[in-house]
Amino acid sequence: MMNAISLALANPLLSGAGGSAGDPDRYMFFATRNRMPSGAILTAASGTNYVCTKIVVSTPQYKTRTFRFHLSGFASTEGGNSPQETVVTGTIGTPGNSVVADAMFIRAAGVFYQCSFAGANTVTVADQTNGAWTDALTIPDVAPESEIEIWLFYHTAVGEKIWPVYRIQKHRGERVWGAGDLATLLAFQDTPLADSTAALDTGYGTQAQPQYWGADFMVAKGDWDGRPVALAFVDSIGEARQEYSAAADARGNLAWLRRWLDKDGGPGRIPHCLIGMPGAGSVREYTGAGSTIATRRRDIIREIIAFNGNKWPFTVVANQMGQNDTSTSYSTWFNTNYRSLVTRIRAEYAGVKIVAFPPLGRTDIQRTITLTSAGTVATATVASGTTGLQSGQTVSIAGATPTAYNGSYVITVIDANTFTYNFAGGTSPATGTIRAGDLGLNALYQAYTSQNNWPSDGTDASGKWRLRDDILAKTSSCCDDAIDTYAAWVSSAKGGAWPGMLELASTTLTAQAGTDGVATYNTITVADASIFRAEQQIHIYSGPAGIARLSTQVIASISGNVITYQGSSAVVMPIGSVVRPAAANQEATTPISFVHPFPIMIDRIVSGISQSEKLKFNS
Repeated sequence: MMNAISLALANPLLSGAGGSAGDPDRYMFFATRNRMPSGAILTAASGTNYVCTKIVVSTPQYKTRTFRFHLSGFASTEGGNSPQETVVTGTIGTPGNSVVADAMFIRAAGVFYQCSFAGANTVTVADQTNGAWTDALTIPDVAPESEIEIWLFYHTAVGEKIWPVYRIQKHRGERVWGAGDLATLLAFQDTPLADSTAALDTGYGTQAQPQYWGADFMVAKGDWDGRPVALAFVDSIGEARQEYSAAADARGNLAWLRRWLDKDGGPGRIPHCLIGMPGAGSVREYTGAGSTIATRRRDIIREIIAFNGNKWPFTVVANQMGQNDTSTSYSTWFNTNYRSLVTRIRAEYAGVKIVAFPPLGRTDIQRTITLTSAGTVATATVASGTTGLQSGQTVSIAGATPTAYNGSYVITVIDANTFTYNFAGGTSPATGTIRAGDLGLNALYQAYTSQNNWPSDGTDASGKWRLRDDILAKTSSCCDDAIDTYAAWVSSAKGGAWPGMLELASTTLTAQAGTDGVATYNTITVADASIFRAEQQIHIYSGPAGIARLSTQVIASISGNVITYQGSSAVVMPIGSVVRPAAANQEATTPISFVHPFPIMIDRIVSGISQSEKLKFNS
């Protein structure tokens, strides 16, 4: 086995701030899966007001042995005000209920080790506070690339509130149990894979799945080998907006940034802590107070530095923020939002290297149309053109009155601005704000949203692609290095646009699904299910062209090449029917837009950014 010095010589990553062989006495971020508190707050119910969460994190490619974990007394908003830390059990300025951590254990190699808080086995975390740290816990060496379970037992009174952090990844052995007393929960240590409590285990694989309290910041000592460790500032594009618990990989990673950082390729896995959450507020990060506070996470890192001998628990900052902050002017976007965050990072961590990721695209997959009809034939006029549509494909129509116009229809393209379809009939013309969506099939149909027009040149002096140019050029010291994302995600047919589903991998049915159109089923067998993940929406199309849609389903689970739906279907689909990943549903925006990477694109981005780019994290 290579010792630390020879390993450092062999691996150019291992020359970080701790020296070529690292620093065994320095706490560093180490855990995959770590997440900052954010989302919808929970209310304790009768019979489950005592809770135990079991979260499973994976360790780096070196031994770890001494650990500290943090419990926060707040959470951050998601959406437009993110990352303001204003999700609390009470009202800002008027603290609400505390939460009692009755016990906390880590389980490594099958052995439980109890954590303590200032010498005690329990701690009360007050609302609107930074929270509490466990004491240093030194255990036998945890082997590289191992799993550590974090068991947190906590309670409030019935009707009181609890801060949200984690959706439970059941397929990785994570669990959430509830009871009316602590003793009942402690017994689960004897049956650590017992099913979660049904009342708490709801909405799996969806955005509606509850999020439960758990350790957010996690640091460890060990045989850190000097490789870079990243503190990442992220928004919703970086923090798993289009993936939920069922889609996590074997090490708990969701979304493209975590997966890419933790990928064992090129120079190896990069330990990291993602400090952001879904939202669009780089201008707010690390600033504010009162009802706009976003400094608590900053202050918790200061606490780490204080007990870490004045050493940072990271060596480099990865900045993915600012990409979702579309504003009305480039000056606001780059100089106010993006640059103000960079200025605060440099002030807080003097001399830190900042590596930035330029933005991803934002396009609409719906077009506004007008509708007239004669009998049962509807004619749609698309002022912006029908490019990207083709006869025989299924298009979704929404927003029309009478509602008979709305639905999914196979169309015939007539000319550059019109298509027709057959429907039940209705008064003409239709009224309302009517939109036609092509389900993301063809990139040429996508429309650029505000500030997202391509190309990136003098004609785009106010938009997102000038931000990309400035990041790559390190304009105004906005970063010290940049890792470009563009080639990893962009359509081959249209610059600055997401790929259409016709550009991406698909598969086919190898056995007929359905029998008579009446009997229901919930499984299909395909030639290659590896391109899908649990919780992903899929479309099944008539083969061989794969453009007339037969069914839309959401995957519950995958076993080999057998896909199980979350729901059921009766539609008869013959062998050779084409199965495609669906375009991301996104949030309830109008029109529907491609904003966040969806599962097949997450895989494409992770594979498309060279692992050698991690060398840019070196100090």
